[in-house]
Amino acid sequence: MTNGVPSAASSGSASPAVIVLGLDDGGKAHASWFGDNDTGLAEKAAGMMGMAALPVDADDLRQLAGRLPRGKVFESGRAFVPFVKRDLYEAIATHLPAGYKFPVRVADDRPPAAKSKKANATGAPESGPKRPEPSRPTDWSKIEIGSLVLATEGAYQGWFEAQVVKISPEGVYTLRWRDWLDMPVFTRKLIHIALLHPEHTD
Repeated sequence: MTNGVPSAASSGSASPAVIVLGLDDGGKAHASWFGDNDTGLAEKAAGMMGMAALPVDADDLRQLAGRLPRGKVFESGRAFVPFVKRDLYEAIATHLPAGYKFPVRVADDRPPAAKSKKANATGAPESGPKRPEPSRPTDWSKIEIGSLVLATEGAYQGWFEAQVVKISPEGVYTLRWRDWLDMPVFTRKLIHIALLHPEHTD
């Protein structure tokens, strides 16, 4: 465990052995590398997530892998595969076999969310209260529960959106990744949190 975030299933090799890559439902590119000791778990996770597992067996692939964050495999069998720039993703994807088809993603086994709207007498859904948009503080002193901030898992891992779910009296912030809801919550101190630019848009 590091800062409340689960470590990879094993420490693995210090050099890339396989790259896991794919697109999410929104068409955003994801890719990361895994070491020798994590290859089997990474390949299994890739299949569950509808992603490809590409062996790093050529010098140009090693160079591309060096530009990626290292992935993590969790006890759930899924993996942490961060966003990457589209041009980098496409450069890696050219190494997939011709005609390669990504595996079918395993259905999410989490219970479905409760419906927030009920049908009225006419059969049309009633308009219920909308979930408020998370605040995007412009100053660290304005961070509160529900705020959207940036966090990272370590050097060279990239910074990604996370939402504040708890603030302890000791100044420890409990966060949840915005785009990886099946990942566990984790904690950070204020000095390890960054703010989004005021003009940032998704």
